[in-house]
Amino acid sequence: MAHAENSLITKARETLEGILIQVPGVKELEWDLDKHSDPKDLIAEADLTVGVTASNRRDTLVVELKDQGHPRQLREAVNQLLRFRRRNDYPVVAAPYITGEGAAVCREENVGYFDLAGNCRLAFGNYFIERTGNPNPIQKGRVTAMPRLYAAKSERVLRALFAGTTKAWKVVPLAESVHVSLGTVSTVRTLLLEREWARETADGIQLTQPEKLLTDWAAVWARRREQPKTYFTLAPLADAERQMADFARQQKRPFALTGTAGAWRVAPMTKYVRTQVYWEGDPAELADGVGLKPAEAGANVHLLAPRDEGVFFQLEEIDGIPIVAPLQLYLDLQRDPARGEEAAEHLWRTKLFPNDAHAK
Repeated sequence: MAHAENSLITKARETLEGILIQVPGVKELEWDLDKHSDPKDLIAEADLTVGVTASNRRDTLVVELKDQGHPRQLREAVNQLLRFRRRNDYPVVAAPYITGEGAAVCREENVGYFDLAGNCRLAFGNYFIERTGNPNPIQKGRVTAMPRLYAAKSERVLRALFAGTTKAWKVVPLAESVHVSLGTVSTVRTLLLEREWARETADGIQLTQPEKLLTDWAAVWARRREQPKTYFTLAPLADAERQMADFARQQKRPFALTGTAGAWRVAPMTKYVRTQVYWEGDPAELADGVGLKPAEAGANVHLLAPRDEGVFFQLEEIDGIPIVAPLQLYLDLQRDPARGEEAAEHLWRTKLFPNDAHAK
């Protein structure tokens, strides 16, 4: 078992000590028991050990520390701990932050865990300590702790995997199909396998947990603050949308409806009062071409600059108007205050996961 970086060990020790000293009845903590142990047993190989004396009972917590708390890394740590577990040892896994899926791995194997945020589940001796809900300290001020998974070109890879969950992809064909580097595909592949949202098969990587991926992705997408250019039209929105689609076609520019306007066509549920469109070009060009007037208050047309060409992946044309794929609709609805959440749930049930017994 390789020892973790010293600074991480120090932080882990401070966190665990802070948890244990608050437990009523704990009288003594003895650290670094490996100094006196047989070099062949688990304690000698552990990243951190502590003897806890409480109520005339002594327990030894043996900690395996990982630099990430995703399921794959934690499963490796659990297997290592259980393989060499001694009778009176209590195995514990630690990481800077442990995800919900990672915590589930530990619970399934009856192994304790804690992270640097102070979340924990420890059950030893006569004690049961559980704390949840503390935010990821590494994530503070960032869009996501692992931005590489949701970088613009990484999202192209996710779109391809999501579009064909029954298909397995080799790295090279996948990279070529979405026009990204082999390194980008390899990075996404590694991150998905770490989270156990995908599996490696003889035919390549295959997405196995699309619901979990989309839920996480949508949360990241909702936090992005990309401002649209806002306009007003007196024309009925359906007419304005057709005019914009025709203009884009004439100019040979990528264009597509999204948000509630797109959702209403793909999975009708409710009327909408504002249209949102992706347009790859100068917003003023499209606005002038179809007679839109700049507006802040009362705007009923929002022009969005595409984050990446991936937003135009798998467009669907309905009555001559391009609509973004249901996946992209779901993402964009997260930022739509006009019944976006309701429309997103309807889209989830009817288009994205219609056969899911546990659909939202």
